[in-house]
Amino acid sequence: PIRIVRRPWRRSAFGAAAAAAVVGLMTACGSTASAPTPAEPGDLSRFYNQSITWTACKSEFQCGTFDVPLDYSNPSGETITIEVLKAPATDQAKRLGSLVINPGGPGASGVEFAQYAGGTISPSVLAAYDVVGFDPRGVVASTPIVCMDGEQTDQFLASLGAPADAAQREQVERVARGLGESCDTNSPSLTPAIGTIAAARDMDVLRHLLGESKLNFLGLSYGTLLGLMYLEEFNAHAGRFVLDGVINPALSNADVARGQAEGFQLALSRFIADCPNHADCPLPADQGAAVEKINSWMAQIAVAPIKAEPDRPLTRPLATNGIVGSLYNEGDGWPQLRSALSAGFKGNGTPLLEIVDSFTGRQADGTYRNNAIDALYAVSCLDRPDRADADTTAQYAQEWARTAPTFGPELAWGNLPCGTWPAAATFEPHPITVTTETPVLLVGTRYDPATPYIWAEQVSKQLPNNHFLSYEDDGHTGYGDSPCVNKAVDSLLLTGAVSSSATSSCS
Repeated sequence: PIRIVRRPWRRSAFGAAAAAAVVGLMTACGSTASAPTPAEPGDLSRFYNQSITWTACKSEFQCGTFDVPLDYSNPSGETITIEVLKAPATDQAKRLGSLVINPGGPGASGVEFAQYAGGTISPSVLAAYDVVGFDPRGVVASTPIVCMDGEQTDQFLASLGAPADAAQREQVERVARGLGESCDTNSPSLTPAIGTIAAARDMDVLRHLLGESKLNFLGLSYGTLLGLMYLEEFNAHAGRFVLDGVINPALSNADVARGQAEGFQLALSRFIADCPNHADCPLPADQGAAVEKINSWMAQIAVAPIKAEPDRPLTRPLATNGIVGSLYNEGDGWPQLRSALSAGFKGNGTPLLEIVDSFTGRQADGTYRNNAIDALYAVSCLDRPDRADADTTAQYAQEWARTAPTFGPELAWGNLPCGTWPAAATFEPHPITVTTETPVLLVGTRYDPATPYIWAEQVSKQLPNNHFLSYEDDGHTGYGDSPCVNKAVDSLLLTGAVSSSATSSCS
């Protein structure tokens, strides 16, 4: 799967002014906040009755941990630890409670997102809420799943894509199977236990430990799936929910991959249409000719990878990831992609490889910043039960190429690890149709490549009580990019309703 994570939050936006606004609010650091009583009934009471000890961390924030059962069907068994970061409300007089956030993935850090929340979340919301981010189970600092080392991840990313011949197909099948085997060998207890449904249950424990009777939640990208699963499991505890970059929970792994392939193909066509407006455009103005130039070049490097770094040539799967990474954000990504494609067409794969490394968190020493790649597959393969083998995958690749010639085959083969995943799925895809007390705000960006607009439309038809906001723009998700989108999101979070003056469409 393509990593469906919200575009990198703007770290530069969390500067001196935002940091200063939080200083002085740390009087609770080092204190222990007790969970409300009485305890939740049943075998989970010891988890709902624990407390989080908040301590000062990362200069201006509060950090803590709490425990959850590895397996909710066996709460007396092994436990795992969830890492949490809180950015206290900057205006305590206006404080409304806690806002739990998730930036996407699966595999992205909610702790890091909360640390840099000022790059996305409006000042008025930061004033009114303690913004709380947690790393979902198995992710980054929350008892992380460990599968591949840096060298294995390099090989995985360089190989997993549409094979050009029988030898490459054998390699693709080997690395795809090897990921699941590595997870099962290195993290045998976590491999069957870190699906999104379990993470949603963890989130309800967190709600209780924060002292909230209702969960207020902002989910971006994959975070929307987490939020929807929470709504179905804990509808009585649902507060104000914003889901931006919506994933339809009724989709299979194949549905998700094909939808993304077509989403990125549409985004590429938008990039191509814009390209001739810039002096550094390396593509012909004609849409068909431009796609053909890119696809022909990718076919060439599939059999003859081009130079990038010593011992790390640019392969077609790497080039695909580089293009995909650039299409998440038209503002920064499109100029970057024009330059990288220009270099690639001339035999220099370094710029595209640098995009891949930034996108996947690879560091100069060959290690990766976190376990995002491992967690991406470990969670995705648990969330959906379809298990396409190599022959079925080859059929998908051929079919999807008709509507997504650049990305269809690559994303079809990118799903192959789920075909041999060593653990059974923990969620059966289906529409989530619960009625919430407060309307759920759904935001769909018209040309979103990673979470296609149609998914938001589908979920809007499933949820009886929602407000659907269409954002007529490029890029992945809308909150933090558009004053119009910000107005609707802020209204829902601050008042519990979308303002009557808010539009149903933003441009």
